[in-house]
Amino acid sequence: MTSTPTAHDDLSFLRQLAERGSNAPLTAGPYLIAGGSWFSLASLLQWPVLRDALGLGATQALLAYLVAAIGFGVHVALLSRRDRGSVETTRNRAVNSVWSAVGFGIFAFWLGVAAMSWQSRDAFVMNTILLQVMSVYGIGWSVAAAMARERWMGFVAIGAFATVPLMGIVIGTGHAYLIYALALVLWVLIPGLRLSRAARQPHG
Repeated sequence: MTSTPTAHDDLSFLRQLAERGSNAPLTAGPYLIAGGSWFSLASLLQWPVLRDALGLGATQALLAYLVAAIGFGVHVALLSRRDRGSVETTRNRAVNSVWSAVGFGIFAFWLGVAAMSWQSRDAFVMNTILLQVMSVYGIGWSVAAAMARERWMGFVAIGAFATVPLMGIVIGTGHAYLIYALALVLWVLIPGLRLSRAARQPHG
């Protein structure tokens, strides 16, 4: 005789599927690695000590951001093409949407500050982008921590938020971009590597 599945069996099966979905690793790691690596390197080149050591002028160093933006765009396009068609859990879809919003928010703010800088003929206001980037990364990690229920993400969010007033103090001293590059490594690149490593591990 073969047993017939009962309603209880069906509910247990659905519960197991839900638990597997909730425990599925987050997939945003490679995208965070891309942003953290490209822009931390570009920011490091703005540090006067390294810039002088490499014989770069201020204008040449600024071109590193253009190269980083192009490189990041290509990198993300390749990652998106690789991930196209893959099954995405509800939690992953929500967290990835948060990080997409963070990226668009940074880009929109950059356009706004660039327009303000051009109108006022004051390039110094461009430095506010450093504060905004760390602020929105703190928001992104806070939301991700709440949705993924991962305490370590909450500490990353606190680190990103704590960097904002520090950046405000050092802007204009010549060392702001060094600290910004280190912040991108600490609060973007390294957490992205951790997420990528977790995604490669077997999960039930």
